[in-house]
Amino acid sequence: MRVNKESVQALARELFDYDLADEAAASVARILGAMSTGLGRCDVPHGAQPPFGYPILAAEAQRLRKRN
Repeated sequence: MRVNKESVQALARELFDYDLADEAAASVARILGAMSTGLGRCDVPHGAQPPFGYPILAAEAQRLRKRN
């Protein structure tokens, strides 16, 4: 998975209505990239999603939109 600061900033705006600074977003992107690399090496059951996988984030965003 490739994560960049722009995608982190877009996610922060979508989920939390928050404008994340470039430096902070770049840090988060590096951390998420490292986590996804590590998770890719883990032996997990077929179909298990990492805690920040796209389907989980998309479902959470939809849940938050319905709440408002």
